[in-house]
Amino acid sequence: MKIYVPMDSAAKALGADEVAAAITAEAASRGLEIELIRNGSRGMIWLEPLVEIDRGAGREGYGPVSAADVPALLDGTLAGLGKVEEIPFFARQTRLTFARCGVTDPLCLDDYQAHGGLAGLRRAAAMSGAGIVEEVMQSELRGRGGAGDAGAIPLLTDLCETMTDGSLCALGGFTPYPVMSALTHFPDDFATAKEAAE
Repeated sequence: MKIYVPMDSAAKALGADEVAAAITAEAASRGLEIELIRNGSRGMIWLEPLVEIDRGAGREGYGPVSAADVPALLDGTLAGLGKVEEIPFFARQTRLTFARCGVTDPLCLDDYQAHGGLAGLRRAAAMSGAGIVEEVMQSELRGRGGAGDAGAIPLLTDLCETMTDGSLCALGGFTPYPVMSALTHFPDDFATAKEAAE
């Protein structure tokens, strides 16, 4: 049985660490084998700590959970929220940037890769520099225009700066550096690719 307890600051402020410790202690006292995974929040802060249990048929949500709720949680008698993906707030969303938030252990590279992480980097590493520029120019960037649009390069620059300045983690802050470097040092390549596309 896998049990997910968020480890982000909002969940911790609401008692997630105490809940995780109580789950570990209660499971040990029962001789119950569990895998405790500290994930990120799914963004439903009013349900934090949102504990998810996967008994093999998908992740069921419980929340907010306190340390005192843990015996009932492990007994299966604590009232649940159903499948997490079916909670109305969550079900009506199409997550792009935050697709993995709350799903994976943010400190586990294997978990990240199992959910599609690094696929884009691997794809880019197999391409030539010109191929990468062409891919960017042909992409359907969301925003004021596509990559072939005259506003695409300023949009791409703005996006890179936003990621660098606004990222909550170091990896996110460094992610746009290769694109920023290409835009700075090879602007003519972007213009040439745009002209070729037209």
